[in-house]
Amino acid sequence: MRTTTRTLAVTACALLVLALSGVASGATQNATPKKWISVFCGSVLTWEHTVKSNTTKLNATFKTLKSAGKADIPTVKSKLVTYLNGIVKSTNSMVADVKHVGAPNVQNGAKLQSAVLSAFALVQKAFNQTLSSAKKLPTGDAKAFEKQALALAKALQGNAGRIGAAFNPIQKYSTKELNDAAKATPACAKLGD
Repeated sequence: MRTTTRTLAVTACALLVLALSGVASGATQNATPKKWISVFCGSVLTWEHTVKSNTTKLNATFKTLKSAGKADIPTVKSKLVTYLNGIVKSTNSMVADVKHVGAPNVQNGAKLQSAVLSAFALVQKAFNQTLSSAKKLPTGDAKAFEKQALALAKALQGNAGRIGAAFNPIQKYSTKELNDAAKATPACAKLGD
């Protein structure tokens, strides 16, 4: 019995080592320039479309509520929080996609990946803070709500512009392989439209 237990323990340890080495090798695996650019541009494009679409929907909802005379503060706050939840979810997805693909297999690929993820982390943090602030908007005082909601809107506009910072490292660590991949990736050409 003792040998069976020991054999099982050794086998389990061996399997654990194999599994962990597989995880570690996956974490350090580099993406081809084409794959990395495709994921980067595709993720940012999806994020952009989500932000634009959700903003259009939010504006239409507010316009409908206002024209129907039902723009009460709790409803407006609820719609704003729902909107921001969608943006936070999309931002988190964009970051996860770029993390998951790994660094591009080019000179300074790890530096590029790190710089892009740092820029995305700033965007992620800003939207999470905006969402947190929106959840705290007062609903008992219309003037206080309006003042704080306008401040949030200004902060949100500034935060949305930070996504451009993610492109600076691509220029700094540009390589022929990445440039060629970007030219051949339709999602890259659609960014900013």
